[in-house]
Amino acid sequence: MRKLLGALVSTSLSVSCAFAADMPLKAPPVPVCIWCGWYGGVNAGYANSRDSFSTASTPVPDATLGVLPGVTEGISALSSGNIPVGNKGFIGGAQAGYNWQSGNYLVGIEADIQGLSQSGGSGTTASTALVFGVPVTSTQTATMSTSYLGTLRGRLGLLVTPTLLTYATGGLAYGGVRASDTLFQTGTNGFIGSGSGMLSDTRAGWALGGGMEWMFAPRWSAKAEYLHYDLGTGSFITTPVGTPTSISFSGAAYQTNVSSAHFQGDLVRAGINYHF
Repeated sequence: MRKLLGALVSTSLSVSCAFAADMPLKAPPVPVCIWCGWYGGVNAGYANSRDSFSTASTPVPDATLGVLPGVTEGISALSSGNIPVGNKGFIGGAQAGYNWQSGNYLVGIEADIQGLSQSGGSGTTASTALVFGVPVTSTQTATMSTSYLGTLRGRLGLLVTPTLLTYATGGLAYGGVRASDTLFQTGTNGFIGSGSGMLSDTRAGWALGGGMEWMFAPRWSAKAEYLHYDLGTGSFITTPVGTPTSISFSGAAYQTNVSSAHFQGDLVRAGINYHF
């Protein structure tokens, strides 16, 4: 009996070892992509606008107003030119995006929107010239502001280390913009003329920049980013008129001003993201 039990145990062990040897090896675990998929977060930073403003004036023909030839040309020349406008302030908002990773390379898409604290930059020019011997003083004030800014951009990145990403980014930019122009002109002969105009619009353009992002904890990353945005140029018309008390062309429009406002600037911001 003992010899029989021993033979059975020996046979069982041999079969078990042979079965185990025939089993396929377990595949190694697939590395987890810590950058892949959806993410979202918040950002804050500083905005420096590089807006520019200019006005081109076209005089109403002198014969139409019954004044000497060259009068309206001389006055309108005082309201043509560039007006320096500067604006700086803080920004803050949120972003969301999606990443794909292949080796050390990353491709993604990101959308963001933020408000700007800029209350509106302004600039004023003043000049005086003789128009047929009469000193005429012209004072013109322009204001420009961007109330919010959003982008939809692609990202192309390189992983310096598994947790440190550098990237370039660019794409669509859009924002809510406002601009205004106020003109006041006086002559020593009693001439008074004034006019104002305004633009309020949502404009689209482009944004381009780059940054770095660091995965400092599981599912959490911090980033620093620079963007230059350009929302293009918007135009509006101002038609100054002489006041009823003015000696020359009282109550009549004496020129047409086309004002052009170019909205652009630079952003430097930091943000934090959660990766789902």
